[in-house]
Amino acid sequence: MSGALRIADMAGAEPDLVLTVPAEYEDGNGHVNIRHYFDLHARAGDVAFEAIGFDESYRDVRGLSAFSIEHRIRYLDEVLVGHDVAVYVRMLARSSKVVHGIQLLFDTTTGALANTFEFIEGHVSLEQRRTVPWPDDVAALLDTAIAAGDSWPALPHPPGLGLR
Repeated sequence: MSGALRIADMAGAEPDLVLTVPAEYEDGNGHVNIRHYFDLHARAGDVAFEAIGFDESYRDVRGLSAFSIEHRIRYLDEVLVGHDVAVYVRMLARSSKVVHGIQLLFDTTTGALANTFEFIEGHVSLEQRRTVPWPDDVAALLDTAIAAGDSWPALPHPPGLGLR
């Protein structure tokens, strides 16, 4: 897995979030503050999870949702205010109750991969507040998303988190 992944390598994949970095994201070092990277990843994750049916209706009707269990951010390059960014969410694997994925945040102004955000999300019953198995329809959508990631370029580093 090469660390030289560039935005051009993502041709054919659709980003889950595209944004021009606003001035309020800048920190004292002149680049994007770490808290804003997390927000960008959270926003992109919301889009990706909504695409597989995790929305208000899923919570309201089924009483089910996803909770964050673990995150790992690796910073590979800086992003400056005014630069354009694109975040791609890739599902890597799932078990009966959790999904493992990674997000790639590119500075599309420079073409560089700025960071990766690896995550483990658990499927939970909002009544029990415990992990529960994915419903068959959602499991099928996750499996489709995982298979779609097979056409992506190789990851810039091996995933560091694993399914439980």
